[in-house]
Amino acid sequence: MIVFMGVAGSGKSTLGQLLAAHLHCPWISTGNLLRQKMDSATQGQMLKGEIISDELTLGVLDEEFRRIDASQNQFVLDGSPRTMRQAEWLVNKAKGGELKISAVIHLKTAKEIAKQRLLARKRPDDHESAISERFREYDENILPIIKYLESEGYKIHHINSERKPEVIEADIEKALGI
Repeated sequence: MIVFMGVAGSGKSTLGQLLAAHLHCPWISTGNLLRQKMDSATQGQMLKGEIISDELTLGVLDEEFRRIDASQNQFVLDGSPRTMRQAEWLVNKAKGGELKISAVIHLKTAKEIAKQRLLARKRPDDHESAISERFREYDENILPIIKYLESEGYKIHHINSERKPEVIEADIEKALGI
């Protein structure tokens, strides 16, 4: 599993899909999975930019990991972990042999650039207050998760994602040695 992390608007989905296509492996978007399974209350949470409960998120991921046989196959994970509990769950799954965390890609983007990208894509959950909430969540949750994964021995590849996708993609492939 190659985990893509970064602030909202850093290009996780775009670059994750490009890498998955290059590697001929599944791309798993936690956000897309949740959108497919959500009820109206969960939809309201997403529209506000709030984090969806760990129970729902981990249940959806566990089901998807079984579907793709995560213990035997490489895949790209986009949109998780977003809480420390999710990070610990993934690390425990890796320690238990249920999946292999082969790399963590941290896409680094200035918040102003990320905000411009988010507003340009015109998704219902990409509005000023939701974007502010996602930026706060990045600072309070994602950055500590990156430190935690590093403390667990996982190599974090910090990639500048303020450039053209093909340049960023080349940097990711170089970092991964592919």
